[in-house]
Amino acid sequence: MRVVGITDIGLHRKRNEDYFFIDQDKRIFVVCDGMGGHKGGDVASRLAVETIQENLIFSVAEEIIPALQSAAKMANRNIWEKGKSDDALYEMGTTLTAAVIHDGSIVVAHVGDSSLYLYKEDQLIKVTRNHTLAEQMFNDGLLKKEDMRSNVYNHVLTRAVGVESHVEVDIYQEEIQAGDWVLMCTDGLTDLIEDEKIYETLRGADEPQEAAQELLNMALSKGGYDNITIVLLRV
Repeated sequence: MRVVGITDIGLHRKRNEDYFFIDQDKRIFVVCDGMGGHKGGDVASRLAVETIQENLIFSVAEEIIPALQSAAKMANRNIWEKGKSDDALYEMGTTLTAAVIHDGSIVVAHVGDSSLYLYKEDQLIKVTRNHTLAEQMFNDGLLKKEDMRSNVYNHVLTRAVGVESHVEVDIYQEEIQAGDWVLMCTDGLTDLIEDEKIYETLRGADEPQEAAQELLNMALSKGGYDNITIVLLRV
């Protein structure tokens, strides 16, 4: 397995509120994006990653989903409590996408609008679904898919870690095998780079470092309006 993680402040933000974590030995990967416009977004994303890092413990495959659920909810509680205890951090929050690769599968815990893609058998599959008002409107038949990227509600989160005392965590599981690619990223990438471009990049890629840098450069060339974080691995 080859993996790389990169994060960039972008061209317009004054601080980087993204945070990521890679444990290649345990095959644990985490990407978080602190909520823009909220004080303490960088605190929330870092606290989420640290909580996952310290509390995601499992021994066998059957323990992975409960462990992910428990660690994500613990991160939610830690951020919620810290936000209540400090007025400067009130209502801080973060997205959370955490993945574990084990025994031929990838298991993902997901809250918010960061993304996890799987490239396999010449297909790009977006595994996660965004918790945004635009996504909800699309699911309700009120918005066309081609209009989602430009819709004003595309950045209005309907779910985030740490904003409320409890959070619902989505769990996804997909088969994975040697040669597959996994891309985890914040919306600083996906807001600017369409899925077709991601597909083309991974299809022609050999090394994660080069492919991740190419994706980052594309996002920066299109304006780099947000922090950009990429965790890219080839199984």
